[in-house]
Amino acid sequence: MSSGSRLFLRPDVRLRILPALFVALALLAPQLRAQSAADSYRHTVAQIQQQIEQGHLADAQRLISAALKSFPSNAGLENLLGVVQAEQGHTDAARQAFSTAIQHDPKLVGAYLNLGRIEMQEAGDHAAHRANALQLYQKVLGLDPANAEANFQAATLLMWEGKYASSLAHLEKAGAAMRGQIRVEALRCADEAGLGHKAATDQAAAAMIANPDLTEQDAVFVLPALRAARRADLIDSIFTAANERKPLSAYGLRVLGLAKEAEGKPAEATAALERAFAQDETNVAPLTDLTRIALAGKQYKQALGYLAHARALKPNDAAFAYEYGRICLKLNLLGEARRAMSEAVKLAPDSPEYNFAMGVVSSYAQDASAGLPYLKKYHQMRPGDADGVLALGTAYFRDDDYANAALWLKQAANHASSAAEAHYYLGRILRQQGKFDEALTELKQAAALQPGNAAVFAELGQTYLQQRKYPEAQEQLHHALTLDSNNYVANFALMQLYAQTRDPRLGAQQKRFGEIKQQNQEQYREEMLVIEARPEVALKDTQH
Repeated sequence: MSSGSRLFLRPDVRLRILPALFVALALLAPQLRAQSAADSYRHTVAQIQQQIEQGHLADAQRLISAALKSFPSNAGLENLLGVVQAEQGHTDAARQAFSTAIQHDPKLVGAYLNLGRIEMQEAGDHAAHRANALQLYQKVLGLDPANAEANFQAATLLMWEGKYASSLAHLEKAGAAMRGQIRVEALRCADEAGLGHKAATDQAAAAMIANPDLTEQDAVFVLPALRAARRADLIDSIFTAANERKPLSAYGLRVLGLAKEAEGKPAEATAALERAFAQDETNVAPLTDLTRIALAGKQYKQALGYLAHARALKPNDAAFAYEYGRICLKLNLLGEARRAMSEAVKLAPDSPEYNFAMGVVSSYAQDASAGLPYLKKYHQMRPGDADGVLALGTAYFRDDDYANAALWLKQAANHASSAAEAHYYLGRILRQQGKFDEALTELKQAAALQPGNAAVFAELGQTYLQQRKYPEAQEQLHHALTLDSNNYVANFALMQLYAQTRDPRLGAQQKRFGEIKQQNQEQYREEMLVIEARPEVALKDTQH
């Protein structure tokens, strides 16, 4: 063969090479196909992730459905499907997709985390969801012990279960990447408070307060633990700091007000609670809080204003009418108290407390017989209650039915809690019946049981006066006036004593009794007054 001629392989050589080439290509084909499939899969996943990030969820779902036909039972695609469904609000479908992904790839950390996030949405209120979420995060930590999210969420769940030490341990494992985050500081504060570590709780709370990212939600997160630890001071400080970042909601303002109340700051508590009500004028809770604070400060008229507003918002709530009546009694507004108690009984006719109150108030504010039906009903409901027995006895007494009064009062005298009052009224009955020695026996028993009761000694003085035992009468009346200088009965009886004994002090005592009588008449008119409480006056500062 010449050097310029074309080179040809011999036929036998070509025959040997061609089969070898076909074998090589055959061996390489699966690798090429696998590489092509992997490239296609990565490209598809990238497209799906891009659509999800851009919020094109329907497009992402279509891509996933198509991809699952080419890559069936693919955990990665099923995990992405769960993400799309979760974003669309289809929680149950998302939960199923994540669970399926875990079945197909038990080591897919992302699916565990995503399913855990779904469980955490309900974990705060449901123990079953907390247990499921904790189990999922423990699976993640089995695969990746340093996983920050799993450690933090496990710490949160353990804190909710009251396992504060274990929670802190997981919080430490969350790593440096999460340090300084407000949610980490809030969780640490809750754990330390739960463990009773005062100094550590103070330090964690200070970190929360200094963090510019503090929100009301963070303050609410740590609230249960601080309440349990009785740290109203820290609740106050944290909610105040959150309010400086962004004004608190009505709920947050109420929490702040209650914390200030617990700290003994009634003026600041009132201001916060009034702002809470101003933000939500349909919520009676701040009004009940304001009423309680006003009562504690003996600001009864202000308390009536708050309760009047609460009654206007919830006219069918018997408790508000009842409490309104009780406050009226503190102001000696018997007429208004009777009207309020009547409304309470009308709304809740089977309440023992309301029937008792209505019976007692009616027996004073009206003729005594008006209260008897309510007191009898109360006694039927609570036959063993000594106060009910005593109330029946005194109501019959005021109705001048001494026979029935004595029957009930003798029963009341057998109970330690009502014995003193019972002996006092029995003594009054016996005195009016002219049975002076028996009256003195009863009244002396009452005096021994209630040595500070001016009315008892005034009655003793009157009894001695009717027996014409003037020195004894004077001694008892002077003692009564020592206890209560304005006692009506004692002043009247002393005037009678001076008149009968021609005492030169009669003129001065007549003048004194005239003053007492005038005061009593004015007080009676006020007691029978029916007031019109105007809530807008009591709450005038809520608009500022």
